[in-house]
Amino acid sequence: MARKPPLTLFAQFRFLSLLVPVVASAALLSCGGGGNTGRGGRGGGHPSAPCSLASPVTAPATTSKGVGQVGETTFMDLHLGSSDLPWPTVPFGGLRLWDTSTGWAQINTSEGVYDWSTLDAFASAAQGHGVDLLYNLARTPTWASSKPNDNSCSYNTSPQGGPGQCDPPNDLNADGSGTDAHWIQWVSALATRYKGRIKYYEIWNEWNVAGFWAPAGNAQQPQLVRMEQDARCVVEGPPAGLSCNSQSTFPSGTAIDPNARIVTPSPVGAHPFLNEVSQDLTTYFQTQVGNYKGGTFADIIGFHGYVGTLPNSGLCPAPEDVNAVIDNLNSTVNSFGQSGKPWFNTEGGWSKAADEGFLDLDRQAAFLVRYSLLQRSLGVDRMYWYRWDAASTSGGSLWTPSGGPTPAAVAYGEVSKWIVGAPLSSAWTPNGTIWSCGFTRGNGYKALAVWDAAQDCTSTTCPTTPFNIPAGGYTMSRDVTGKESSVSGATIPIGAKPILLETGPLP
Repeated sequence: MARKPPLTLFAQFRFLSLLVPVVASAALLSCGGGGNTGRGGRGGGHPSAPCSLASPVTAPATTSKGVGQVGETTFMDLHLGSSDLPWPTVPFGGLRLWDTSTGWAQINTSEGVYDWSTLDAFASAAQGHGVDLLYNLARTPTWASSKPNDNSCSYNTSPQGGPGQCDPPNDLNADGSGTDAHWIQWVSALATRYKGRIKYYEIWNEWNVAGFWAPAGNAQQPQLVRMEQDARCVVEGPPAGLSCNSQSTFPSGTAIDPNARIVTPSPVGAHPFLNEVSQDLTTYFQTQVGNYKGGTFADIIGFHGYVGTLPNSGLCPAPEDVNAVIDNLNSTVNSFGQSGKPWFNTEGGWSKAADEGFLDLDRQAAFLVRYSLLQRSLGVDRMYWYRWDAASTSGGSLWTPSGGPTPAAVAYGEVSKWIVGAPLSSAWTPNGTIWSCGFTRGNGYKALAVWDAAQDCTSTTCPTTPFNIPAGGYTMSRDVTGKESSVSGATIPIGAKPILLETGPLP
């Protein structure tokens, strides 16, 4: 399938910018994806005027895979830029390592030479706090790059990177043939050292953006498909009944850590191109190397579920737009025989908030809760928020060195209580602009989360509208700060920030 033309223009305009380093403890961190090309940067360095709400989404999602499932402790997950920072104060089940000075190029500094110190620190911290690790394998070292002088990569600026890190290895041909020995050696060394400590291996980061993966504009992606095949053979061994690529040699053997899992390379999209994830997964699933197409050797479908708006569009990001992203993804995975595999949103948030004019802390709290609840209903298995720490909330930060946890961090901790351990009894359903969804627990407990997508909430005003409380014995309500109130009368005010109606105290 041919790529949709606006992608490259949009992606490069939105995601490519200058490196703005953030100092956190002793570590120098990039903000938002290698050279500030992701969501965390501040664009031109000057915040836009405050954004305005777009027309509220009033169409329900067609996907409701989460209904009937119990919310797992691993549903809500995080990015954390440094292992030296105070550990997050909110509960989460998994940590994705990206923008952590742990990329392939930063560890594998020359052939056969590795500096594991930073990754060791993250692995120890994660193990000590009982969270699992998702590691992204990306960023080709300059010494192994097929274009070692390529300065167009997002990671070009030192000390975070060097030229050629968005290019395939130099022993992997455009059609996916070749020895792929550099990649095999890298994945083998990593899986051997972190056996039992890294649970998930993600093949590449945002490969549909040229600054992250130079062949992004190609109609097919055979190099990535081959890299998926070889990584799977190294880590788990090939899927049952399938075989590794005949050109691959595995000096350290295969199935080094059979309990770990492989995540597809993750594409990204955003408003107004909410079908980019599905279009690029279509490209990937159609690409064949040897006898197998993309995704065949992966256990998990990875994607980035941003719904951010174009810089200076004047519009705030709408969390309800994630419905379109997942509906399209669901259609694609079903069309290509990939159904039944978990869906990991390995990076998401409100995107480049400074460019969007989305800096109000109350707006951010409302967004986070709705964005999380909707994905729970849609059937996303894991949602990795980008990210806990940054210099400001412009990059999705829930904690800043100067201010500590933000209102969105408080909301994150609260909505996790609503989700974890609760079976979803009904999918998110809009009635006009009012969205609601049901949860159950033991001992007859029922809850109904509800908000009005037509309302706004800022630090100066949070208007509400009356909501007719349905039958069901609801006697209490909780807000996104955890404040409980008794319910009396036939109506209750609702606004942009969800509330949880309950039949009793939250167990």
